[in-house]
Order: sequence, then structure tokens, then C-alpha cells
Amino acid sequence: MKFTAILLMIMLGAFAGVAAAAEAPPPAPPDPEYCARRDADPEKCVIQDGPPHKAIVRKKQSPSK
Repeated sequence: MKFTAILLMIMLGAFAGVAAAAEAPPPAPPDPEYCARRDADPEKCVIQDGPPHKAIVRKKQSPSK
């Protein structure tokens, strides 16, 4: 009985460790000192936390007479 309980605890710990390792770590925030430079790469300084926004398309109005 004691062996079964110990084995069950080991298996639960292993499953919990695998589940925790499978989660992706949150992205690191951009470095403010690097982003303040003029030659900084904009791709590294923009926080991307979702899908891109839809492009705004505006129809050209014909000139009024």
C-alpha cells in the first residue's frame, strides 16, 4: 500500500513537471535603453501581444464640382 502511494506521488509530480515545462514563457519586455537609440531595430522595440490589426482602407472621394 505504501509503495503504491509513493509511486502515485512520483507519477503525479512527473506529470505536473511536464505540464509546467510545456507552457511558453512570456516574452521579455523591450529594453528601454536600446529602444531609445536612433539606430534601434523597431521590430525588437514593439510589443506584439496579439494578431495584427486590420488595415484601414479609405475610398478616394471624387472631387466635387
